[in-house]
Amino acid sequence: MIPSSSTSVLALLAVALLCWGTWGNTQKAAGKWRFELYYFDFALGTILIALLAALTLGSMGDGFSFEDNLAISGKRQMAMAAGAGLIFNLGNMLLAAAVSLAGMAVAFPLAMGMALVVSVGWTLVWNPAGSVGLQAGGLGMALASVILVALAHRGRGLQPATGKRPDTGLKATLLAVLGGVAVGLYQPLLALSRAGDLGLAAYGATVFFAVGILLSTLLFSLYFMNLPVQGDAVPLRYYWRKPHGQHIWGLAGGLLWVVGLISLGLAASSAPEVRAAPALMLAVEYGSGALAGLCGLLIWKEFAGASGSIRVRLLLGLVLFLVGVLLTAFGRQSV
Repeated sequence: MIPSSSTSVLALLAVALLCWGTWGNTQKAAGKWRFELYYFDFALGTILIALLAALTLGSMGDGFSFEDNLAISGKRQMAMAAGAGLIFNLGNMLLAAAVSLAGMAVAFPLAMGMALVVSVGWTLVWNPAGSVGLQAGGLGMALASVILVALAHRGRGLQPATGKRPDTGLKATLLAVLGGVAVGLYQPLLALSRAGDLGLAAYGATVFFAVGILLSTLLFSLYFMNLPVQGDAVPLRYYWRKPHGQHIWGLAGGLLWVVGLISLGLAASSAPEVRAAPALMLAVEYGSGALAGLCGLLIWKEFAGASGSIRVRLLLGLVLFLVGVLLTAFGRQSV
């Protein structure tokens, strides 16, 4: 089912923004459930909702069904989509690790700011289009926002009684930044999996992307369980010790993220006369990081104990991030 009107395209973009900007709340809602274990449920949620959507919505309508698309798509395109899922998953797991240490208000703006710099910077180097000046200015704003958010996190971590900072301060910043680099690299490979006559459609690309997430989680989660970013190593048997209701949060996180990916994919697959401008799609994709940061700040009160100057620094970082996203989006308006 492909959107046939501008209204439906805008609705899909709104869904994508909401899903990608709020999935991190499920990790926070899981409480003390270690992110290494939470992420097994996240990966299961991605593959379950991807398959369900492909076998229902992907098989409805007048165009090629999900099964038809698989029959004509190339094996290389399938491998590219799975590889994109692996690259994304590495970045997203590093982001989840940063959330567990520093919270959403810090981790998401840092990661998505770096993802914007990497993704758009790659495009400017290899395939420049649109206003290079505006895009470069937007990337500069994004880098400035990364620095301000990192400084806000550093200031928040200061312990007044001792004047010392916890060991997790720099670690969380590095995890978020490295996660953002990986997240910024998966898009070109996913786009290649959908290009050409043998390319995958939105639902097919999402399924193989989710397969890459699931398979790589078995490797990455086990690594972090044995070499944790904080605390003791986590035996795999701990996954089964929590009540079944605890697993719902991870499944919900994976569901939200995949619904956002499908929504963006469908919006990009719409007819040219109703398709949203690339600038708007870019703004939705990366602007979700600011929404997630606001969730951490307003819903979870992550900076409640910080001084006014530290909160101002964080808010300024979020504003600069949004300005950077908008400048970059306007710079790509003519693409």
